[in-house]
Amino acid sequence: MTHRYHFPESATELPTPLSVLYSVMDEAQRYKDYLEENAQGIYDQELADFLFELRDETSRRAKRAEGLLAQRLADGGVQ
Repeated sequence: MTHRYHFPESATELPTPLSVLYSVMDEAQRYKDYLEENAQGIYDQELADFLFELRDETSRRAKRAEGLLAQRLADGGVQ
C-alpha cells in the first residue's frame, strides 16, 4: 500500500500543519483497512483488542483532524 501523505525526508524540514492533519487521517484509514482485511486471522485476543482500540482512537483523531482541516481550508488555509 502506498501512502499519499509523507513527512519531509530531511531532518531539517518540518512537516506543515496540513501534512500532519492528512497524516492522521491516512493513519486511521490504514488501521481500518488492515483490520477489515486481517481481523479473522488475528488469533491472539489481547492483540486483536489492542488493534481495535488503536483503530477506534485513531479514527476519533482523524475525525477531529478532518474537521480542523476543513475549517482551515474554508478560512483560506493555514499560515
